[in-house]
Amino acid sequence: MEGIERKINAENRMITGVIWKQILFFFFPIMLGSLFQQLYNTVDAIVVGQFVGKNALAAVGGSASNILNLLIGFFTGLSSGATVIISQYYGANDRDGVTRALHTAILFSIVGGGALTVLGLLGTDAMLRLMDTPADTMEESALYLRIMFLGMIPNMVYNVGSAILRAMGDSKRPLYFLVVACLSNVLLDIVSVLLFKMGVEGVALASILAQTISAVMVMLSLAS
Repeated sequence: MEGIERKINAENRMITGVIWKQILFFFFPIMLGSLFQQLYNTVDAIVVGQFVGKNALAAVGGSASNILNLLIGFFTGLSSGATVIISQYYGANDRDGVTRALHTAILFSIVGGGALTVLGLLGTDAMLRLMDTPADTMEESALYLRIMFLGMIPNMVYNVGSAILRAMGDSKRPLYFLVVACLSNVLLDIVSVLLFKMGVEGVALASILAQTISAVMVMLSLAS
């Protein structure tokens, strides 16, 4: 990817600038990004709670929310592994190493996301039962969770792609992409629920579309 090669050839401020300033400038976007990433499910719950009903709120904000938060932590851990390897190659100005690690990480995110989609779709009911999901919200919880599992590939691509950018000292663009995606999610949630009356299904589809937007922006950033 030409953009990666240009970035490797550029000065790496993380290892040449004032250390404490670079650490702070690098850390705060990551912290804010972690907060924004939790907003997908929170916004979904708020919208259905306000405009659909309490059962929809319980379906989106209950057991399904806990399962999705667990997955977010899982994605964060996987992307951290890619960050360590790529940052080592990047700090050593090893262009070939960065390219190999980058392509491997993206391929893993696609394959891993596909595997999680299949496992999630097959195991939704079992996971909800393990979480003691109430019977009156089981159907809507399962619907929401299954649709969210369909978005595992873009979710993985965003997390791994943003980790690659952070490994090269760029923690701002992943935050910007996430802010755009979260705002898109809010707008799509409102449109799907108020205009199309889609309820739980609508907010889940809105979240997938928003995650896809963030994944596309990350990939375009890596390729440009």
